[in-house]
Amino acid sequence: MLEWAGVCFGEEDTYKLSKAMKRLAVMSGATSLIFFGKIFGTHHDYWVISGELAGAEEESKDKTVEKRGVDVNSSVFWVTDNLLNDWIQLPDCKPEHIKCARQIKYVFSGNLNAELGTNPPFPGKERHLLRAQLARIAHAAMIIPKGLFEIDEDTNEMKFAEEFAMPATDELKSLETWGNLHPIILKAGRTTHYAPAGMEDEEREALLETLAERDPTQERFRALAENTPMPGLEFSWLSKIVGDQ
Repeated sequence: MLEWAGVCFGEEDTYKLSKAMKRLAVMSGATSLIFFGKIFGTHHDYWVISGELAGAEEESKDKTVEKRGVDVNSSVFWVTDNLLNDWIQLPDCKPEHIKCARQIKYVFSGNLNAELGTNPPFPGKERHLLRAQLARIAHAAMIIPKGLFEIDEDTNEMKFAEEFAMPATDELKSLETWGNLHPIILKAGRTTHYAPAGMEDEEREALLETLAERDPTQERFRALAENTPMPGLEFSWLSKIVGDQ
């Protein structure tokens, strides 16, 4: 289907990618995997896989970091510069990495351990910047038909909507039919605001209220037409139909 849309790496790389993903599934124990994309570098390119791990990771000492399986760390990312080599798991995403990633421009080298000579200085190596940029791409660009998912009132988790019916092709042409899958990443580098532990309930609620006013969120499954376009562009998204309708 991607090939019909003009997105293709050729038969050989596609075959290697399929086998490499199966190998990663066995070695990592991931419960689900998807091919996320390819990031070009000056020396090597990154093939990127996204997925979920059932096992819990060690709890981060930094309490501002969202836990694995939640929000900016809802997915785990693996990369490799050669589909015949092993995959490398990227570290979890930290708020300071996302905040700095928004302020700099950097061309990836393909070396995960490369030091970054950026201004302002980036608080990590290329692997940390890559992980931050992948989170930003996912939260801005992963889309679903509106109404496919809903938030469970009891658990506050996302689930498939029971009464959802897939729209016809004519309806899917409209950007109003599509919505973002993930919540927006706030200026704070998280999808939710954080209040330090040890605060009184009233004090904590007041702080979160103030933060929400300064740095407001948006409806999670917002329509694509509501996305803010890049400077100089009229629209954020364009709709095109290819292949068999």
